[in-house]
Amino acid sequence: MGIAAISITGCSSSGDEGLPVRVVNKSAWDALVVGCPLCGERGVVVEGGGTYFGWTEERAWPVTYKIVVRGAESVCPVIDPEPGKAEGAVGTRDVIYVVDESGTCVAGPGSWDEI
Repeated sequence: MGIAAISITGCSSSGDEGLPVRVVNKSAWDALVVGCPLCGERGVVVEGGGTYFGWTEERAWPVTYKIVVRGAESVCPVIDPEPGKAEGAVGTRDVIYVVDESGTCVAGPGSWDEI
């Protein structure tokens, strides 16, 4: 099965409502993002070496995304965008996923400033 995808660097959705989500690819290989609203049926390629792809997620949270690198698939962990809310404290964090050097999707830092 051939996978046709587009390569996007530093793109994000401009919607004002919803949850901003970003995937940063720190691996040396291209990563295929599957399951995002802009990904379509075939996914979107995020080039290796630190490029990123972003969108505004308007579906009910949590949503599951998959990353495919060199044929190996990993499921991104669920990130709580409002940590501490269950304890009554107000807390927010950015939803950032990182494709690490091994090609696995992991939770990224809590702020875009930390990338």
